[in-house]
Amino acid sequence: MIDTAYVEIKCARELYAASRKYRVFINDHFVGSLKRRQKMTIEVPAGTHKLFATNDASFTETLELSIQEGDKVSYQLKGCRDKSLSFTKILAI
Repeated sequence: MIDTAYVEIKCARELYAASRKYRVFINDHFVGSLKRRQKMTIEVPAGTHKLFATNDASFTETLELSIQEGDKVSYQLKGCRDKSLSFTKILAI
């Protein structure tokens, strides 16, 4: 049995990004696309993973995630007017 964990990605609500589509990758494998105000939850095996996203014009920095069994980590994906992309960790309350 594989121990699973979850990575949640929420796309920010930027008004100027209404038509942009962001592609999300974990361990260099495409896992899905997001548009403004969408979110996705990805089931991954517990362990270390690399997360990044692109919108053709730019890429995020690659994040290295270390996730324990049963954990859920959340990130907000945000594009900027200068076409840069970034992930911001959303802290659990």
